[in-house]
Amino acid sequence: MQSRFHYIDNLRSLALLLGVVFHASLAYGPYFHNIWFTSDPTKHVVFDYIAMWSHLFRMPLFFVIAGFCAALLIAKQEGNGFIKNRLKRVLLPFVIFFPVTVLLIFHAMSWGATIADPLPPLFSVFKEVKEPVISTMHLWFLWNLIQFCTILWLLTKWQNAYRYLLAVVVKPVFICIFLPTVITISMFNQMVPFPAPDKLYPQIWSYGLYGTLFLVGAGFYHYHERLAAYVKQFYTVFLIACVSLVAYFYVLPAPLSLTQVIDAANAGGEIIVDNELLTVLIQSIAIISWSALALLAGYKWLNTHITTSRYFSDASYWVYLIHVPVLMYIQLPLINFDLPAFLKLCIAVFGTMLLGLVSYHFLVRNTPIGQLLNAKKSNARLDASSQTDSPEAIEKP
Repeated sequence: MQSRFHYIDNLRSLALLLGVVFHASLAYGPYFHNIWFTSDPTKHVVFDYIAMWSHLFRMPLFFVIAGFCAALLIAKQEGNGFIKNRLKRVLLPFVIFFPVTVLLIFHAMSWGATIADPLPPLFSVFKEVKEPVISTMHLWFLWNLIQFCTILWLLTKWQNAYRYLLAVVVKPVFICIFLPTVITISMFNQMVPFPAPDKLYPQIWSYGLYGTLFLVGAGFYHYHERLAAYVKQFYTVFLIACVSLVAYFYVLPAPLSLTQVIDAANAGGEIIVDNELLTVLIQSIAIISWSALALLAGYKWLNTHITTSRYFSDASYWVYLIHVPVLMYIQLPLINFDLPAFLKLCIAVFGTMLLGLVSYHFLVRNTPIGQLLNAKKSNARLDASSQTDSPEAIEKP
């Protein structure tokens, strides 16, 4: 087993930008106009395609990488060191930043309500909600990740079962048959495109999707030769991904009306759906094929050391934590300007990345916050042993 997996760092760094682009794109596509905080009257359907395409693999890929890094960390740390590390690097940041994020988003919306004209439709939804349900918002990734890490840690208490399960989940028959079956069954009662599992209570469908992919990632660490073998099927996976994407766009249901959004909000965020089995199956195949394609592309072309990759990998945790409120502060006033949607998107993405990276470099990197998020770095911070200091590829949604 190689000492450092550069493609993991590089995929993480590239996915940072994609995560910001995804959330920024939601404001400028008509499909999500009724459900996003910063929906802009200037819209174009191309942003719907960007958001929905990246949504298929962005977070699923992160959980594969998270599982890979979790298995790596378990292999390097003895006893209960793994779960102690995850409680500190994942659960503690969630506990600290969740109330901060709630306050920032509330302030951004209150401030935006006084300056944005017209207001995004979601603002009228909030007025109709009688009993709002607590949401973990974009921090849902941390909350789900700590659950999966805890289960994986408990599983290591039975080493034979642990290694057997990880050997099974990376076999072709599991990935090609059982994985799409599990994901389809898990998500059959969820809306399409699939939502974020942002509730404080465990959501079983999230275990079927993200939890299973987390296990697959852990399996690829222990049986890395499997991933090398799958690279030979790269162009077959590419063809399946392209076909499934076209089919996915074709079977997408109509966007939610404002009335449906209000009803869902009053029902605790649960949307009653009547899905066709074929629609959910196509979505599952698209999720798996695009996630696999991104992972294989990283292994194939990004498995080399890039000097700035580790820096951006570390910075991405911080940028992830703050990027949604920052986007809101930028995009809400942009509603008042008659500019092309593409230009607004560029301003929002560039401004968020700039503020995130500058604040990380000067206010976070060498402070206790930086040590909490990325662990204290030694002088040999690029040494292979520092792979486990990374926070499991957090989009970082």
